[in-house]
Amino acid sequence: MSNNHVSNPGRPPVSTDLAVTRVANACVLLELNGHTILTDPWFTERWYLRRGEPLGLRVIDLPALTAIVATNFAVNHWDLRALRDYRHKATTPVYVSAARMARQARALGFRTVEHLGWGETRDLAPALSIEAVPAGRTLAWRNNAYVLTSGRTRVLFGGEIQDVALLERYRAHGSPVAVALLPVNGLRAVLGRPLVMGPREAVAGARAVGARVLVPVHDAHGADPLSLVFRRHGSGEDARALAATDRIGLEVVCLVPGERWEYSTAGAG
Repeated sequence: MSNNHVSNPGRPPVSTDLAVTRVANACVLLELNGHTILTDPWFTERWYLRRGEPLGLRVIDLPALTAIVATNFAVNHWDLRALRDYRHKATTPVYVSAARMARQARALGFRTVEHLGWGETRDLAPALSIEAVPAGRTLAWRNNAYVLTSGRTRVLFGGEIQDVALLERYRAHGSPVAVALLPVNGLRAVLGRPLVMGPREAVAGARAVGARVLVPVHDAHGADPLSLVFRRHGSGEDARALAATDRIGLEVVCLVPGERWEYSTAGAG
């Protein structure tokens, strides 16, 4: 069962299996059974890097989070400038993919910071855990995807992943997830290899991990100096059309920034 509607994501969390509010790019506010997790924080644009879409939520409006997770150190996944203004640094744990990112978070005032290696797990709360999942590399540095588990609800977040085979290997020894959040714009350098999944890879990746629902992230890209070098090759709407054509039973939920979507395992069958 799914329900799309817009609400105020900055209010105190309520008890629900899962709610997803998209902020921008791969920055998403997840609510799992009353806990809140922010992914790949990006709130402030740079002269060379524009969102190409509105900002769905301001950093000053964030609630006290259960955790912040980041997949890689690119500025549109790891916005240090914005995190300076986050008001709950003393109580919010941060989980990152590189030791350098951990040092940066501590320098900003976050007191609990961990660099998670592939395959490592942590308990965020008595009924909430996180696992770091292989998501390839940017140059020599590893990217993480994350699987969050709370009760019957399992969610995969991959903010910067390109290779479907990585998810196939994960699923070979892991339980299925209910919802997968995966990149869809197939961003690549001119004449270069893709940096992230496009629509076809996102649909295949969601299917590989057994997801019932794909929520596209890493979709828009603004007109900026980097867009002269890196080009989009697809969108969330393309992924939705592809899933409908293939009739694979995968629901694709495209969210505009600021839109909140709820998922219930009770109605998932």
